[in-house]
Amino acid sequence: MSSEIIVLIFDLIILMFGAVAIYAAVRMKKTGEPSAILIPKEEQQKVRNAEQFCTKMYQPTILFGLLICLYGAVDIWNRQMLKAPALDLLSIACFLIVCIWYVRKLREVKEEHV
Repeated sequence: MSSEIIVLIFDLIILMFGAVAIYAAVRMKKTGEPSAILIPKEEQQKVRNAEQFCTKMYQPTILFGLLICLYGAVDIWNRQMLKAPALDLLSIACFLIVCIWYVRKLREVKEEHV
């Protein structure tokens, strides 16, 4: 299996993860229950105010999902069509920044509610 195929599979997984994050955010908003991808099921009963947690994490999770999907799409496009190393480095840097931002936001909200 070539490295390009492996990276393509990885990009598709990232794209799907972004879609799952968006779905989880929408579902949290509708049900008022934290998603299992944000808080494990065994810790969900410890959440003091589940609806407020869901409200605070809705927009960051939507934004995270959209940006992760964008990264996956841009990386696929760049590797298959454009092949610009500078865009590859820039997109990876943005991906990492978004992940760090989201983890910090999630920790901040978890500290308030768990």
